Amino acid sequence: MRLTALFLALAVAACSPAQKDHGQTPAPKAAPAHPQLHAVAEQFEVGTHAYVRGLHLDHDTLYVGTSVGVLLVDKDTGDMRRTFTRDDGMRNPYAFVVRPGPDGALWMGTNAGGLAVHQDGAMKSYLPKHGLADPWVYDVAFDGDDKVWLGTWDGVNLIQGDRDKRANWTTYNVADGLANPWVYAIQIDADGAVWFGTEGGLSRLHNGEWTTWRHGDGLGGDNPRGLPRSPKSGFGSNRSGAHSHDLTTLTEDGAETYNQDYVFSLRLDAEGDLWIGTWGGGVSRFDGKSFTNFTEKDGLAGDVVYAIDQGPDGAMWFGTNHGLSRFDGSRWTTYNRDSGLLGDDIYTVTVDADSHAVWAGQKGGVSKLVPLPPPTAG
Repeated sequence: MRLTALFLALAVAACSPAQKDHGQTPAPKAAPAHPQLHAVAEQFEVGTHAYVRGLHLDHDTLYVGTSVGVLLVDKDTGDMRRTFTRDDGMRNPYAFVVRPGPDGALWMGTNAGGLAVHQDGAMKSYLPKHGLADPWVYDVAFDGDDKVWLGTWDGVNLIQGDRDKRANWTTYNVADGLANPWVYAIQIDADGAVWFGTEGGLSRLHNGEWTTWRHGDGLGGDNPRGLPRSPKSGFGSNRSGAHSHDLTTLTEDGAETYNQDYVFSLRLDAEGDLWIGTWGGGVSRFDGKSFTNFTEKDGLAGDVVYAIDQGPDGAMWFGTNHGLSRFDGSRWTTYNRDSGLLGDDIYTVTVDADSHAVWAGQKGGVSKLVPLPPPTAG
Protein backbone atom coordinates (compact mmCIF):
# COMPACT_ATOMS: atom_id res chain seq x y z
CA MET A 1 0.00 0.00 0.00
CA ARG A 2 1.31 3.45 -0.85
CA LEU A 3 1.94 6.16 1.72
CA THR A 4 -1.11 8.33 1.01
CA ALA A 5 -3.53 5.47 1.54
CA LEU A 6 -1.81 4.39 4.74
CA PHE A 7 -1.87 7.91 6.13
CA LEU A 8 -5.62 8.01 5.59
CA ALA A 9 -6.10 4.54 7.06
CA LEU A 10 -4.15 5.50 10.17
CA ALA A 11 -6.18 8.68 10.64
CA VAL A 12 -9.46 6.77 10.43
CA ALA A 13 -8.35 3.94 12.71
CA ALA A 14 -6.81 6.01 15.51
CA CYS A 15 -9.02 7.19 18.36
CA SER A 16 -7.62 10.51 19.52
CA PRO A 17 -9.82 13.47 20.53
CA ALA A 18 -9.91 16.30 18.03
CA GLN A 19 -7.83 19.33 18.98
CA LYS A 20 -9.32 22.82 19.13
CA ASP A 21 -8.40 24.94 16.15
CA HIS A 22 -9.14 28.64 16.39
CA GLY A 23 -7.59 29.44 13.03
CA GLN A 24 -5.01 32.17 12.54
CA THR A 25 -4.62 35.70 11.31
CA PRO A 26 -3.90 35.49 7.56
CA ALA A 27 -0.39 36.37 6.47
CA PRO A 28 0.09 39.36 4.15
CA LYS A 29 -0.34 38.54 0.46
CA ALA A 30 2.75 40.43 -0.65
CA ALA A 31 4.95 38.73 -3.26
CA PRO A 32 8.13 37.09 -1.94
CA ALA A 33 11.21 39.29 -1.97
CA HIS A 34 13.31 36.60 -3.72
CA PRO A 35 12.53 33.78 -6.15
CA GLN A 36 11.60 30.54 -4.43
CA LEU A 37 14.29 27.88 -4.58
CA HIS A 38 12.07 24.91 -3.71
CA ALA A 39 8.66 23.68 -4.80
CA VAL A 40 6.08 21.40 -3.20
CA ALA A 41 6.47 17.99 -4.84
CA GLU A 42 4.38 15.69 -2.63
CA GLN A 43 1.81 15.89 0.16
CA PHE A 44 0.61 13.09 2.42
CA GLU A 45 -2.60 13.42 4.40
CA VAL A 46 -3.07 12.35 8.01
CA GLY A 47 -6.70 13.37 8.34
CA THR A 48 -8.51 16.70 8.42
CA HIS A 49 -8.33 17.14 12.19
CA ALA A 50 -4.92 15.54 12.78
CA TYR A 51 -1.63 17.35 13.33
CA VAL A 52 1.94 16.47 12.40
CA ARG A 53 4.06 17.48 15.39
CA GLY A 54 7.42 15.74 14.96
CA LEU A 55 9.62 14.92 11.96
CA HIS A 56 13.03 13.26 12.04
CA LEU A 57 15.21 11.88 9.25
CA ASP A 58 17.67 9.08 9.97
CA HIS A 59 19.38 7.44 6.99
CA ASP A 60 16.54 6.43 4.65
CA THR A 61 13.69 6.61 7.18
CA LEU A 62 11.40 9.55 7.87
CA TYR A 63 9.94 9.34 11.38
CA VAL A 64 6.61 11.14 11.66
CA GLY A 65 4.90 11.95 14.95
CA THR A 66 1.24 12.87 14.58
CA SER A 67 -1.75 13.39 16.83
CA VAL A 68 -3.11 10.02 15.69
CA GLY A 69 0.01 7.86 15.72
CA VAL A 70 3.63 7.40 14.68
CA LEU A 71 4.67 6.59 11.10
CA LEU A 72 7.92 5.21 9.71
CA VAL A 73 8.26 6.09 6.03
CA ASP A 74 10.81 5.29 3.35
CA LYS A 75 11.98 8.79 2.47
CA ASP A 76 12.79 7.89 -1.14
CA THR A 77 9.87 5.71 -2.21
CA GLY A 78 7.18 7.04 0.11
CA ASP A 79 6.33 3.51 1.23
CA MET A 80 5.07 3.00 4.76
CA ARG A 81 7.29 0.71 6.80
CA ARG A 82 5.48 0.73 10.13
CA THR A 83 2.87 2.53 12.18
CA PHE A 84 2.42 2.74 15.95
CA THR A 85 -0.90 3.49 17.68
CA ARG A 86 -2.75 2.36 20.79
CA ASP A 87 -3.06 -1.06 19.17
CA ASP A 88 0.74 -1.37 19.42
CA GLY A 89 0.85 -0.48 23.10
CA MET A 90 1.02 3.33 23.10
CA ARG A 91 -0.97 4.82 25.98
CA ASN A 92 -1.66 7.84 23.78
CA PRO A 93 -0.83 7.86 20.03
CA TYR A 94 -0.35 11.66 20.01
CA ALA A 95 3.42 11.98 19.58
CA PHE A 96 5.32 15.25 19.89
CA VAL A 97 8.73 13.74 19.17
CA VAL A 98 10.06 10.50 17.64
CA ARG A 99 13.76 9.58 17.82
CA PRO A 100 15.67 6.36 17.13
CA GLY A 101 18.14 5.80 19.95
CA PRO A 102 21.72 4.53 19.90
CA ASP A 103 20.52 1.29 21.51
CA GLY A 104 18.22 0.52 18.57
CA ALA A 105 15.05 1.49 20.43
CA LEU A 106 12.50 3.97 19.11
CA TRP A 107 11.71 6.71 21.63
CA MET A 108 8.37 8.55 21.41
CA GLY A 109 7.33 11.46 23.62
CA THR A 110 3.57 11.69 23.88
CA ASN A 111 0.71 13.91 24.95
CA ALA A 112 -0.24 12.66 28.43
CA GLY A 113 0.82 9.10 27.59
CA GLY A 114 4.34 9.39 28.94
CA LEU A 115 7.43 8.13 27.15
CA ALA A 116 6.79 5.20 24.81
CA VAL A 117 9.83 3.09 23.87
CA HIS A 118 9.64 0.32 21.26
CA GLN A 119 12.46 -2.22 21.20
CA ASP A 120 12.79 -5.84 20.11
CA GLY A 121 9.16 -5.99 19.08
CA ALA A 122 7.78 -4.77 22.41
CA MET A 123 6.39 -1.41 23.55
CA LYS A 124 6.86 -0.06 27.07
CA SER A 125 5.54 3.17 28.52
CA TYR A 126 7.41 5.13 31.18
CA LEU A 127 5.36 7.25 33.58
CA PRO A 128 5.96 9.26 36.75
CA LYS A 129 5.97 6.04 38.77
CA HIS A 130 9.03 4.98 36.76
CA GLY A 131 10.80 8.30 37.30
CA LEU A 132 9.37 10.44 34.49
CA ALA A 133 8.83 14.05 35.56
CA ASP A 134 5.50 14.41 33.74
CA PRO A 135 3.43 12.38 31.25
CA TRP A 136 3.63 15.18 28.65
CA VAL A 137 6.99 14.60 26.90
CA TYR A 138 8.03 17.18 24.30
CA ASP A 139 11.62 16.38 23.40
CA VAL A 140 14.19 13.59 23.55
CA ALA A 141 17.96 14.19 23.21
CA PHE A 142 20.66 11.53 23.31
CA ASP A 143 23.95 12.41 25.01
CA GLY A 144 26.33 9.68 23.95
CA ASP A 145 25.37 6.04 24.34
CA ASP A 146 24.18 6.03 27.94
CA LYS A 147 22.53 9.38 28.68
CA VAL A 148 19.12 10.59 27.55
CA TRP A 149 17.48 13.95 28.26
CA LEU A 150 13.70 14.37 28.24
CA GLY A 151 11.82 17.67 28.11
CA THR A 152 8.45 17.53 29.87
CA TRP A 153 5.76 19.85 31.15
CA ASP A 154 7.14 19.57 34.67
CA GLY A 155 10.89 19.79 34.29
CA VAL A 156 13.57 17.73 32.57
CA ASN A 157 14.72 14.17 33.11
CA LEU A 158 18.19 12.75 32.76
CA ILE A 159 18.36 8.97 32.35
CA GLN A 160 21.82 7.50 32.86
CA GLY A 161 22.15 3.82 32.04
CA ASP A 162 19.37 1.27 32.23
CA ARG A 163 16.05 3.12 31.87
CA ASP A 164 14.24 0.31 33.69
CA LYS A 165 16.03 1.15 36.94
CA ARG A 166 14.28 3.92 38.87
CA ALA A 167 17.57 5.03 40.46
CA ASN A 168 18.90 6.01 37.02
CA TRP A 169 16.29 8.75 36.58
CA THR A 170 17.01 12.32 37.76
CA THR A 171 14.61 15.26 37.53
CA TYR A 172 15.63 18.92 37.33
CA ASN A 173 13.15 21.72 37.86
CA VAL A 174 12.91 25.37 38.80
CA ALA A 175 14.37 24.79 42.26
CA ASP A 176 17.51 23.43 40.60
CA GLY A 177 17.92 26.39 38.24
CA LEU A 178 15.65 25.65 35.28
CA ALA A 179 13.91 28.81 34.01
CA ASN A 180 10.45 27.26 33.87
CA PRO A 181 9.01 23.74 34.31
CA TRP A 182 7.42 23.64 30.84
CA VAL A 183 10.23 22.43 28.54
CA TYR A 184 9.75 22.23 24.76
CA ALA A 185 13.21 21.75 23.25
CA ILE A 186 16.67 20.39 24.11
CA GLN A 187 20.05 20.77 22.39
CA ILE A 188 23.49 19.48 23.46
CA ASP A 189 26.52 21.41 22.26
CA ALA A 190 30.09 20.33 21.51
CA ASP A 191 31.24 21.30 25.02
CA GLY A 192 28.64 19.07 26.64
CA ALA A 193 26.38 21.93 27.74
CA VAL A 194 22.67 21.10 27.62
CA TRP A 195 20.29 23.84 26.44
CA PHE A 196 16.59 23.92 27.31
CA GLY A 197 13.86 25.97 25.66
CA THR A 198 11.17 26.68 28.24
CA GLU A 199 8.06 28.74 28.67
CA GLY A 200 10.03 31.15 30.83
CA GLY A 201 13.28 31.55 28.92
CA LEU A 202 16.40 29.77 27.70
CA SER A 203 18.35 27.70 30.24
CA ARG A 204 21.75 26.03 30.05
CA LEU A 205 23.26 23.37 32.29
CA HIS A 206 27.05 23.17 32.01
CA ASN A 207 29.43 21.52 34.46
CA GLY A 208 26.70 21.48 37.07
CA GLU A 209 25.90 25.21 36.79
CA TRP A 210 22.65 26.67 35.51
CA THR A 211 22.33 29.91 33.53
CA THR A 212 19.13 31.46 32.18
CA TRP A 213 18.49 34.14 29.55
CA ARG A 214 15.20 35.95 29.02
CA HIS A 215 13.87 38.78 26.91
CA GLY A 216 15.47 41.30 29.23
CA ASP A 217 18.84 39.75 28.35
CA GLY A 218 18.21 40.20 24.62
CA LEU A 219 16.27 37.02 23.80
CA GLY A 220 13.59 37.54 21.15
CA GLY A 221 12.40 40.62 19.33
CA ASP A 222 10.35 43.34 20.93
CA ASN A 223 6.61 43.73 20.46
CA PRO A 224 6.39 46.58 17.92
CA ARG A 225 2.78 45.85 16.98
CA GLY A 226 1.69 45.97 20.60
CA LEU A 227 0.21 42.47 20.51
CA PRO A 228 -1.62 41.35 23.66
CA ARG A 229 0.00 38.88 25.98
CA SER A 230 -1.82 35.58 25.80
CA PRO A 231 -3.78 34.60 28.92
CA LYS A 232 -2.85 31.03 28.03
CA SER A 233 0.34 29.05 27.84
CA GLY A 234 1.52 25.67 26.68
CA PHE A 235 -0.41 25.95 23.40
CA GLY A 236 -3.54 26.73 25.37
CA SER A 237 -3.14 25.62 28.97
CA ASN A 238 -4.23 27.85 31.79
CA ARG A 239 -1.65 29.93 33.63
CA SER A 240 -2.51 27.95 36.72
CA GLY A 241 -0.47 25.15 35.20
CA ALA A 242 -3.38 22.89 34.30
CA HIS A 243 -2.42 20.66 31.38
CA SER A 244 -4.32 21.09 28.13
CA HIS A 245 -3.30 21.27 24.51
CA ASP A 246 -5.29 23.08 21.82
CA LEU A 247 -2.53 24.32 19.49
CA THR A 248 -3.41 27.98 19.41
CA THR A 249 -1.33 31.08 20.04
CA LEU A 250 -4.34 33.35 19.52
CA THR A 251 -6.78 35.06 21.83
CA GLU A 252 -10.39 33.90 21.95
CA ASP A 253 -11.13 36.66 19.41
CA GLY A 254 -8.51 35.34 16.99
CA ALA A 255 -5.86 38.02 17.61
CA GLU A 256 -2.18 37.15 17.57
CA THR A 257 -0.37 37.24 20.89
CA TYR A 258 3.13 37.80 22.27
CA ASN A 259 4.83 36.02 25.18
CA GLN A 260 8.19 37.64 25.72
CA ASP A 261 10.10 34.77 27.36
CA TYR A 262 8.43 31.79 25.69
CA VAL A 263 10.79 29.49 23.73
CA PHE A 264 9.23 26.94 21.35
CA SER A 265 12.24 25.54 19.49
CA LEU A 266 16.06 25.24 19.51
CA ARG A 267 18.67 24.28 16.93
CA LEU A 268 22.48 24.37 17.12
CA ASP A 269 23.94 25.19 13.71
CA ALA A 270 27.14 23.90 12.12
CA GLU A 271 29.09 26.85 13.54
CA GLY A 272 27.93 26.20 17.08
CA ASP A 273 25.51 29.11 17.28
CA LEU A 274 22.14 28.43 18.89
CA TRP A 275 18.94 29.42 17.09
CA ILE A 276 15.94 29.99 19.34
CA GLY A 277 12.33 30.10 18.16
CA THR A 278 9.99 32.21 20.30
CA TRP A 279 6.31 33.00 20.73
CA GLY A 280 5.85 36.35 18.99
CA GLY A 281 9.50 37.47 19.19
CA GLY A 282 10.66 35.72 16.02
CA VAL A 283 13.92 33.81 16.02
CA SER A 284 17.13 34.61 17.90
CA ARG A 285 20.69 33.58 17.09
CA PHE A 286 22.90 33.29 20.17
CA ASP A 287 26.68 33.06 19.86
CA GLY A 288 27.17 32.55 23.59
CA LYS A 289 27.61 36.25 24.26
CA SER A 290 24.86 38.18 22.50
CA PHE A 291 21.57 37.69 20.69
CA THR A 292 20.71 38.70 17.14
CA ASN A 293 16.96 38.76 16.59
CA PHE A 294 15.04 38.31 13.34
CA THR A 295 11.32 39.01 13.00
CA GLU A 296 8.72 39.55 10.29
CA LYS A 297 10.13 42.97 9.54
CA ASP A 298 13.45 41.32 8.60
CA GLY A 299 11.81 38.78 6.29
CA LEU A 300 10.81 35.93 8.64
CA ALA A 301 7.40 34.56 7.63
CA GLY A 302 5.90 34.71 11.12
CA ASP A 303 6.99 35.71 14.59
CA VAL A 304 5.82 32.49 16.25
CA VAL A 305 8.57 29.97 15.45
CA TYR A 306 7.53 26.39 16.13
CA ALA A 307 10.47 24.54 14.56
CA ILE A 308 14.02 25.01 13.22
CA ASP A 309 16.39 22.94 11.11
CA GLN A 310 19.53 23.53 9.03
CA GLY A 311 20.12 22.34 5.49
CA PRO A 312 23.36 20.86 4.17
CA ASP A 313 24.07 24.16 2.39
CA GLY A 314 24.04 25.97 5.74
CA ALA A 315 20.69 27.66 5.20
CA MET A 316 18.34 27.75 8.19
CA TRP A 317 14.69 26.72 7.89
CA PHE A 318 11.98 27.97 10.23
CA GLY A 319 8.44 26.65 10.67
CA THR A 320 6.25 29.58 11.73
CA ASN A 321 2.64 30.61 12.15
CA HIS A 322 2.70 32.27 8.71
CA GLY A 323 4.64 29.82 6.62
CA LEU A 324 8.01 28.18 6.16
CA SER A 325 11.08 30.44 5.88
CA ARG A 326 14.56 29.80 4.51
CA PHE A 327 17.44 32.09 5.52
CA ASP A 328 20.85 31.80 3.89
CA GLY A 329 22.48 34.47 6.05
CA SER A 330 21.41 37.39 3.90
CA ARG A 331 18.25 36.50 1.98
CA TRP A 332 14.88 35.28 3.21
CA THR A 333 12.55 33.08 1.16
CA THR A 334 9.08 32.16 2.37
CA TYR A 335 6.76 29.31 1.43
CA ASN A 336 3.12 29.29 2.49
CA ARG A 337 -0.37 28.27 1.39
CA ASP A 338 0.07 30.30 -1.79
CA SER A 339 3.19 28.23 -2.53
CA GLY A 340 1.21 25.00 -2.30
CA LEU A 341 1.55 24.12 1.38
CA LEU A 342 -1.46 22.71 3.19
CA GLY A 343 -1.62 25.78 5.42
CA ASP A 344 0.51 28.45 7.02
CA ASP A 345 1.15 26.91 10.46
CA ILE A 346 4.31 24.79 10.16
CA TYR A 347 4.75 22.82 13.38
CA THR A 348 7.85 20.80 12.49
CA VAL A 349 10.50 20.78 9.76
CA THR A 350 13.42 18.57 8.76
CA VAL A 351 15.88 18.81 5.86
CA ASP A 352 17.38 15.87 3.99
CA ALA A 353 21.17 16.21 3.89
CA ASP A 354 21.37 14.03 0.77
CA SER A 355 18.66 15.38 -1.51
CA HIS A 356 18.20 18.84 0.07
CA ALA A 357 14.46 18.06 0.21
CA VAL A 358 12.51 19.73 3.03
CA TRP A 359 9.69 18.06 4.93
CA ALA A 360 7.13 20.28 6.69
CA GLY A 361 4.57 19.01 9.19
CA GLN A 362 1.22 20.77 9.30
CA LYS A 363 -2.37 20.26 10.28
CA GLY A 364 -3.68 17.61 7.93
CA GLY A 365 -0.43 16.21 6.64
CA VAL A 366 3.15 16.49 5.47
CA SER A 367 4.44 18.60 2.58
CA LYS A 368 7.68 17.71 0.82
CA LEU A 369 9.54 20.51 -0.96
CA VAL A 370 12.33 19.72 -3.40
CA PRO A 371 14.97 22.02 -4.88
CA LEU A 372 14.14 23.62 -8.21
CA PRO A 373 16.67 23.32 -11.02
CA PRO A 374 18.77 26.45 -11.51
CA PRO A 375 17.44 28.80 -14.20
CA THR A 376 18.97 28.39 -17.60
CA ALA A 377 20.75 31.32 -19.19
CA GLY A 378 19.55 32.97 -22.35
